[in-house]
Amino acid sequence: MFAKRFTQAQILCGLRIFWREETGGNDSFDAGTRIDHHLESEGISEEIDITEILHDIEQFFRFSCRLEEWQSYFGWDTKDPEEWERKYAPQFTFGRLADFIRERVEAISLEPLTLLGKPCLTAGIFRGLERLAEQINPKTPRFAPHTPIRECLCGTRLHQFWNRLRWIVEEQIPPAPRLPLSMRGFMHSLAFKFGIGLLIALWRRNLQGLLIGVLLTFLLLIPVGWLISFINSRINPLPKGIETFGDLARFLAAATADKQPERT
Repeated sequence: MFAKRFTQAQILCGLRIFWREETGGNDSFDAGTRIDHHLESEGISEEIDITEILHDIEQFFRFSCRLEEWQSYFGWDTKDPEEWERKYAPQFTFGRLADFIRERVEAISLEPLTLLGKPCLTAGIFRGLERLAEQINPKTPRFAPHTPIRECLCGTRLHQFWNRLRWIVEEQIPPAPRLPLSMRGFMHSLAFKFGIGLLIALWRRNLQGLLIGVLLTFLLLIPVGWLISFINSRINPLPKGIETFGDLARFLAAATADKQPERT
């Protein structure tokens, strides 16, 4: 679809970040790891709604496609389970998932620009940062190397910018500091507690007590969860010493000088 694409390694790095944030699970998978086997090893195969996960992946990598494309690519429209296991299961890997994504995501180049006949890595990275900021917010004003990053991007958008940049450079920049919270795990915990409460209420024949408990849970825990999410979105993810886009470009140039990815 695009003349330039991210590498499979970059997308896999993004998938690991996504996996940690969305499932709170183990991110120790590689291109050859079967997705269904990984879910089973994590003990979350029954909890995961695959349609919801696909939507979240599209949101994380900023692309969209029809459900039919996913079904056709992974053979989910195959009605015979034995045929799927024989024909498609061996290819149901994180590597193939990464390839599916990279075909649909417009790449951002951080390669050197030629200035006065000489390649300049810092200038190329700054140009890539301009494009990335525009992807996160098309209304981002034009900025110069000396422009403070938080003048153009703040809150949730700054965190989206930082997270996307992290997988593009394959985690050569640190993660944003955050209070530990997985919304998916938080909601699963609430559902589990509700189920236990329902069994106890039925056993004691005290449904009124259950309703009061559920009400108190929502009045106390749900706001706490959203408050933690809000605080995380407002924490400054930028490391000490990085204030401007020029600071960030120079930092990345030093970090990636010996690792310029090949693109197809």
